[in-house]
Amino acid sequence: MNRRRLILGLLSVCTALMVVACSTRTEDQALSATIESKLQQMVSDPVLLTSSNPNDYIAGNREAYEDILSTGEAGLFLLLQQLESSPDNGLKEWIMAQASTELLGEHNPVEGGIVARTGSGSIK
Repeated sequence: MNRRRLILGLLSVCTALMVVACSTRTEDQALSATIESKLQQMVSDPVLLTSSNPNDYIAGNREAYEDILSTGEAGLFLLLQQLESSPDNGLKEWIMAQASTELLGEHNPVEGGIVARTGSGSIK
């Protein structure tokens, strides 16, 4: 009888842990999709497509940019992951780096204040 209760208790705990792990993954996926959607909205704005100034894309899509910033620390982690894994170094990456810099605030370890790529492509 005690053995059965122990097994059922352990099974319940394992099930609860799996549910929590799956819901966390789903939240990360939703957050990642939100950030990606906002970035795409910004870089594909037809009014700004002729601009070569990345700040114009932020200024012209302030609400989308603020939505990215509102993701906080979880969004920062995802932005840094995307920057690290991206082979590109274009407008989207510049906006991600700028958002990361703002999210880091005074905790930014990079002199000059902006998250940047090194020559090897790694983030510093």
